[in-house]
Amino acid sequence: MTFDEAVQKLGIEKYADRIFNSNSHGELLHLRQYIVIAETLSNTDWFLKWFEDIIKEAEESWERPESVFQHIDSILLDSLN
Repeated sequence: MTFDEAVQKLGIEKYADRIFNSNSHGELLHLRQYIVIAETLSNTDWFLKWFEDIIKEAEESWERPESVFQHIDSILLDSLN
């Protein structure tokens, strides 16, 4: 699965550029987490709302909210536990 396919499956394709450019050092390793999430989840109907809620929370309370895109996997794991 490609990154583009993953964001489409997760319903977050409108955030693809923000996700891609979120690392201030230009590293792209965090893109892999979206592929893994998309490959792992069978039902992704809920993901967009959850994702947008996480982004909103980060924009309101994080010092560098654009970095939220690099931590989605750990935030998701915390949410599921």
